[in-house]
Amino acid sequence: MIKKTTVSLAIAALSLPALAAQHHTAAKAVVKAPVAVTLPAPIPAVMPDSLPAATPAPGTGKASDVIWRKIMLGTWQAVDSPTATSVNGEATFTPDGKAVGYTTATYVYGDGSTSDVKVAMKFQWKIENGIIVLDHFESDPHGFIPATQVRRFEIQSMNDTGAVFKDLSDGEPVYRRRKAG
Repeated sequence: MIKKTTVSLAIAALSLPALAAQHHTAAKAVVKAPVAVTLPAPIPAVMPDSLPAATPAPGTGKASDVIWRKIMLGTWQAVDSPTATSVNGEATFTPDGKAVGYTTATYVYGDGSTSDVKVAMKFQWKIENGIIVLDHFESDPHGFIPATQVRRFEIQSMNDTGAVFKDLSDGEPVYRRRKAG
């Protein structure tokens, strides 16, 4: 039988300065009032053992969410800590608001022994006011992740190598890094 565990999803970023510059230029042509955007400080390529000081998402509202959505595109790996060497999951985020990947779960045999298994998954994603929302899950094995499950993560900091989020279900930090290649 499979023991249900917390779904580990991979999420991460692109270059913020370049995206901000592109967005700011585009925003001037469309927005009639000035748009202020605060960018988060970069996360080092090797994140420290402790959670870095929270850097706010780049403002709130529609303009900031556009920047975060661009940053989310690509493949991200789920890790347990900033210095972890093993990967617990992976997801590829596409511009159409869909994602595909896997999470690692623990399979419990009848004799009590266990082994890790990969659970394939598809889901939809969006960003609302600096909050990443994941929903409409499909998993293999079917039903391992409830289709009605909704996961929410507050963006704490992100750059092109890593990200730190706060899981809004339990307040715990969540670490992600961009997949190499």
